[in-house]
Amino acid sequence: MRKSVEDTCQKRRARVDQEKQGKTPTLEYVTFICRLYGDCYDDREEDSKINGLNWEPGVKAGHKSMASFQKELEEGHGIHLSRTKLQKILITGGCWTTERSREIQWLYEEYTAVKESGGRGLSAEEAIRAIAKHLGISTVSVTINLPYGKVVYGLENKSANAKRLDKCRAKKKRSALIGR
Repeated sequence: MRKSVEDTCQKRRARVDQEKQGKTPTLEYVTFICRLYGDCYDDREEDSKINGLNWEPGVKAGHKSMASFQKELEEGHGIHLSRTKLQKILITGGCWTTERSREIQWLYEEYTAVKESGGRGLSAEEAIRAIAKHLGISTVSVTINLPYGKVVYGLENKSANAKRLDKCRAKKKRSALIGR
């Protein structure tokens, strides 16, 4: 029995390592995280943000906050994910939806649909840029609110973490070249 627990832990760590490398998570991993979340958040059912319709000072929300779930993953499972990565995984798994995420997903579908069916026929990259411009937000904010599989990498507005990783990779590459 102990062996299967160890195998499960090793598989989980491998998936976490995959996440840290920036690869798109597998459906199995998304499902795993969503099961751990064990909840669904839809702001149409519960608007518990500060000053929201269901917000009451001192009253606990009816869902897990992103911060508390992130802490639970780190402390209970050894899984370290950024808030945005976690949100994106929950959006992909259908466990997290907000007015903003629904609006962005709707616009994305409209912008990428072929012209013959009433869409704009834009590529994914063009659609993300157009949505960002239309809503007055960054392309990073757009991609965070799209499920995996609809992500376009390499846009000009990178997250702070992506910029940091680029610098780290460049530094490693330079040191490897010098060491030769």
